[in-house]
Amino acid sequence: MSSPARRTILIYGLAGMELLKLAKLCKEAGIRCKAVSSAQTTLTVSQLLSENPPQASESFPLNGKYALLDGFGSQIDDAARIINQVSSGVIKAVHTAHNSNWRFADLCFAIRQEQNVIENIKKQKKK
Repeated sequence: MSSPARRTILIYGLAGMELLKLAKLCKEAGIRCKAVSSAQTTLTVSQLLSENPPQASESFPLNGKYALLDGFGSQIDDAARIINQVSSGVIKAVHTAHNSNWRFADLCFAIRQEQNVIENIKKQKKK
């Protein structure tokens, strides 16, 4: 029997008490929580998910709050609920085979653009 996949949240843009609260809630739920620093945003998603990510060569600060969810399967709502308890406005993405080799910064940029398109569509429907 294989062990269940390790559930991980990569989080960017939280600091201080928000980050401590998220780490505590994740630990209680058996979820690994890894903060991504501005110095790590140029690493790939797979590098960040590894146990020992390499040192990044450059710092690339991002605007906003982002979370990448890995290993949740059908329990993705559980991860979203935990994040939303701590901070609003965190844009979430799911780790896939397609985005595994993306730089974290590039993935955040892409999901920010997608979020903007969705918000614009919602505004248009309200008119």
